[in-house]
Amino acid sequence: MHHGLNMFSTEGTLLDTVREPLLQWTIGEQIPPPITATLINHVVDLRVSKNPCANDVALLVPVFAPSKSAGVILTVTRSGFTSSNNRWFNCTKKLCQLLNGDCIGLATVDVKLTNYYLFLLTTKGLFLSQDMTSQGTGSLNFTLLDISSLTQMDYSSTTLWYSHHCLHDKANFQDDYVSLISSGTDVENKASQCLYSRDPFTEWHSCDISNMTSHRHVSFIYDGQQHTGIVLSYTQEKGAKVSVFGMRGPVLKKKARFPPVRLNFISHGMLFHPNSHELYLYGSEVWSSADGGSSFSRIITLEGESVVNAVSCIHDQTVVFVTNLGSIYLSKADMGRYAKLNQSQHSVSTLYCDHLGSLIILSLHAQSPNGLNVDNIPTTSLIQHDDQSSEGALALQYTSDKTVLFHEHLPLSSPSLVTGPSLFSPSHVGKVIRLSTGGSGVITQVYRRRTAEGFVAVAVAEILEGFKGERLTTEPIQRCRLTVSKGPNAILRLENPSFSPGFQDTHIGKTVVIPGSSSYLITGVFDSRAALALPTLPTIVPFNKTYSPGEWLLFNAMNRGAWKLMEGECRHTLQSLNNLRTNSLVYINLKEELTFSFKASVFGSQTLVFHKKLMKFTIGNPSLLKVTTAHSWDRANNHILNITAFSNFFQKGQTTVIVSIPEASLLCTSTPFVFTLQNSCPTGLRIRYIPDQVISAQDWLHGDPRDSKGVKRLIDLPVNYRPPSQLGIAIPVSDNIYNADPSRPRPREFYQISKDTGRYKQCAGKPSAAECDCTDELRLSPLVANSDCRKRVLRFMYPVTNLNITLYITRPGHKNVPLTAPEFVTVTEVNNKTNWKITGTNAVPSMLKMRDYLGSRLNSTLYNPEGLQISCFGSELFHFQIAVVPGVLLCDMVEEVQIYVDNPPLAFPAQYLINTITAVVLGGVLLAGFFLRRSKVRLPSKQSFVALLRKRSTAVAPAAGSAHSF
Repeated sequence: MHHGLNMFSTEGTLLDTVREPLLQWTIGEQIPPPITATLINHVVDLRVSKNPCANDVALLVPVFAPSKSAGVILTVTRSGFTSSNNRWFNCTKKLCQLLNGDCIGLATVDVKLTNYYLFLLTTKGLFLSQDMTSQGTGSLNFTLLDISSLTQMDYSSTTLWYSHHCLHDKANFQDDYVSLISSGTDVENKASQCLYSRDPFTEWHSCDISNMTSHRHVSFIYDGQQHTGIVLSYTQEKGAKVSVFGMRGPVLKKKARFPPVRLNFISHGMLFHPNSHELYLYGSEVWSSADGGSSFSRIITLEGESVVNAVSCIHDQTVVFVTNLGSIYLSKADMGRYAKLNQSQHSVSTLYCDHLGSLIILSLHAQSPNGLNVDNIPTTSLIQHDDQSSEGALALQYTSDKTVLFHEHLPLSSPSLVTGPSLFSPSHVGKVIRLSTGGSGVITQVYRRRTAEGFVAVAVAEILEGFKGERLTTEPIQRCRLTVSKGPNAILRLENPSFSPGFQDTHIGKTVVIPGSSSYLITGVFDSRAALALPTLPTIVPFNKTYSPGEWLLFNAMNRGAWKLMEGECRHTLQSLNNLRTNSLVYINLKEELTFSFKASVFGSQTLVFHKKLMKFTIGNPSLLKVTTAHSWDRANNHILNITAFSNFFQKGQTTVIVSIPEASLLCTSTPFVFTLQNSCPTGLRIRYIPDQVISAQDWLHGDPRDSKGVKRLIDLPVNYRPPSQLGIAIPVSDNIYNADPSRPRPREFYQISKDTGRYKQCAGKPSAAECDCTDELRLSPLVANSDCRKRVLRFMYPVTNLNITLYITRPGHKNVPLTAPEFVTVTEVNNKTNWKITGTNAVPSMLKMRDYLGSRLNSTLYNPEGLQISCFGSELFHFQIAVVPGVLLCDMVEEVQIYVDNPPLAFPAQYLINTITAVVLGGVLLAGFFLRRSKVRLPSKQSFVALLRKRSTAVAPAAGSAHSF
């Protein structure tokens, strides 16, 4: 809608520099850019490693020639090397201290930046930094790894391998693995070594498997989604070999998960795309696997050069390959297609992709303020100019008014060449064929088999723009009648050639197209009236049939220049109907079902195929979740794909989901669409006790809620309160303090045992409650860890019998779900009170079986959360901790319930003493009255008591009106 309004959209990155681990440290001595013209001449390579979670944060290390040992220097950037705020460090002195001064010949070989550690591989050994997320800042410390297996090796011929993936949290199913491959220059070096280690990289294991001793190790990387180790090895006789091993903890299993895959090409390395779980093998060819190494498909075949480096871009799912000659090839995850960028990498440079997917060539520059030269590669324009056509001839054949076939023939310039490799391959699906005379079509299918003599492959194409034949002015033979007669293949004869000079040698390689019939590729000319041709469909050739002018046309696709094989314009859009963003991380909980909907549209095409499936769906780890798909189409013929994921396996892990349009152009930014499903404890998931009458947070903090009878539902705990123990109300022994205030005295500390117990948590070391930093969230929390801030609790009147404890599974943005079997719970009282009892639970058979099974492992009884009831026989605060049994949910679920029992009877033995004394006194009075009555002793009446009192008053009072004289 904003088209023509001079508006534009842009995007950028937001980096939290305070929390980014690498930016908090100085890696050695900080120095100004040390690159000088003299030093640049001795740099033979550049190594760059970027942060797995923030690709704009990276470090670059120059590799110097062995004859020029300049030590270990590196630069760190936080803006993708695009600004002058890079910091340069000299690590030589720091590393020399670990080598006891043996620094002669110290130089960088390789570098790898993981989520929490920095690896520096040098000619003197492998250095590992401290955990960069550990507390503290300043100088980053390193450790020289003592790996006994590699003490005698030549580190200069060693490489580090690391599968980049961002660890969103330190979950127990996410790990960083780094491998170290040592191999000589000889291809058949059987002494090659392969070691790998897992975070925190204290133990190193060998990936030398018994049946791989004759192979030279090339690479080892870890598949975090399927928890496997992938070993790439090579021999000259058998080529590359990919072996996938399951893992038992951090150790490879000795038996491969499935038979190894052998590929006949020279391999140089592997790359796992961080987001898409696409595995790439590169060398003299490039192969990809979407299933973790079980099967591969070829993407690129090279001649005279070999891929030596691969770079991934997480923003738009691209992967870039660099050859030893500096050529750059670009592909996209799950697309199976590539484009050659008409730009070469410099002799001493490296390729880098920042967080927004911008492709950059980095090289050293002595006059630059930051010592670097940064060249941005315009990938969009370079993709548009890539032409992958060959010298072979194409024979066009119409199958309908919407589709055509392109039969590929080997170059006619080499008539002795009757067999050979074809150009067309499945990787060309989505490419566009353009004829120089006009017209274009997008390839939808490729068949690599001989459809007729001389043809090696055929491509099915949908017409984008109508194909145009030769003009009558340039090819007047189209005015003649044409007869197809039988010969060695087919003979084309012209009638009435007076309208034109007839067949000429320039017609060899052109195609006679007869709609509705076979086409004919002209391979030779007898004379002006006759030519030899190859039919594309020899089984349906109507021999001796004559075609009038206008019934046949002449097309030119004889060689490169007459036709082009290019990347077309973007004609597809892929949209998430759930407002899901690409590269999103979505949590899914056990027994939860999520549905994702996508819509694919195509525009700018003359061909409209009814109910065509445009989208393709790929999942990284199919065994993690139960995933089903459903296809449909709306009224506009847009393809709708619904993906339903259900978590019914108790297995924590991650899997990527890729939705792509195979026919879409590499220029399309909306495809492929990648997101990650994490089967683990979702953020904010917890179990929660919800009373029958819910109290709002505002009322809990500041209100005075009452029940229907006007009784207060909350009670304020005294300052520094501790609940009573079994020793007595005045003898608290709990370590938990509620409503803490260190500036005020602690009550009920009459005995030594009470003085020795009780510990502050939030208020530890604070002089007063005002400095305890108790937020409203902490005041509302019932957890024992936040007891210092807990002031108000639920109030119940004595006696509390069969109190219903109703538990719910809560999660932000989701409905509350009752906690039910088999999510059984245990109940404990955190202050060790014993005057309570579980008086109700739904004892289903599965719970009873679980009790017997876990009886020896649990220290408490198992209960069903359905129908859970508690009775309290004491007074004051009861603090219950209710925990779900481990193994039935993906989370460690704990809820705590605090209730205060008010107005209890007098404590023992006061109540008993009062009752006894009252009974004795009342009994004595009754017994005395009984004996007096039986002895017929007349008891004084009320009148006698009144008379007696009056008499006593008269005796002591003066007489009225009397006078005294002296």
